[in-house]
Amino acid sequence: MKINTLIVDDEKLARERIRSLLESHPDIAVIGECNNGKEAIQKISSTLVDLMFLDIQMPELDGIRLIEKLPNEKIPLVVFTTAYDEFAVKAFELNAIDYLLKPFTKKRFEQSVKKIRDEFNSEDKDLYVSQMAAMAKAILDKKIYTERIVVKSDGKIRFQPVAEIVWAESEGNYLTLHTNSESSVIRDTMANFSVKLDPTKFLRIHRSFLVNVEYIKELKPWFNDEYVIILKDRTQLPVGRTYRKSIHSFFKL
Repeated sequence: MKINTLIVDDEKLARERIRSLLESHPDIAVIGECNNGKEAIQKISSTLVDLMFLDIQMPELDGIRLIEKLPNEKIPLVVFTTAYDEFAVKAFELNAIDYLLKPFTKKRFEQSVKKIRDEFNSEDKDLYVSQMAAMAKAILDKKIYTERIVVKSDGKIRFQPVAEIVWAESEGNYLTLHTNSESSVIRDTMANFSVKLDPTKFLRIHRSFLVNVEYIKELKPWFNDEYVIILKDRTQLPVGRTYRKSIHSFFKL
């Protein structure tokens, strides 16, 4: 019996690597690839998926939120893949079959394949699915906020401490993170990125801007009842009209 498999990762090379390694396993059939969580939900809704190689960190909808949004009867077996080892704890809490830390070796991948076959042929799949669904909801309810951000540049992976981010600006599906010493670009939307951060420490002030409240020096009235946020490094950022109420509430104005 074939194990219908979906590869979900926002990196094309990562998807190609998994597909290539699976070519020597004829019982595992790759039925599709998705580069974000929303695409994966659509695919799983319309197709029988037995197994999913799932990246945890993706723009728009991350791996844990993807699982939480699936109905129990549609949740497949999951092997998490990511370059960010901080998520290993979450992966194991979710009772995933396995967790592959990028870059993984062929030997390590083969170990995962053995676990996949053992689980697929076991009689505990229904229990696995219910536990994963419950744990995904529990993890999200705990509101565990990200402490480090993965920054990929020039073929390298760097971990940016969230506490060092002074402000962030968005342009489409990309964000520029500004610290006191440098700026980095990551692929993510402001809406998805902002919910990963502790709202007592980071404040959305505009559809395109988010700031670390520790670096705010002044809230300055501007023209037409508008405001400008002035940071300690003298950077000035406008407050969007729709965010004025939340600004007043946050600072108890």
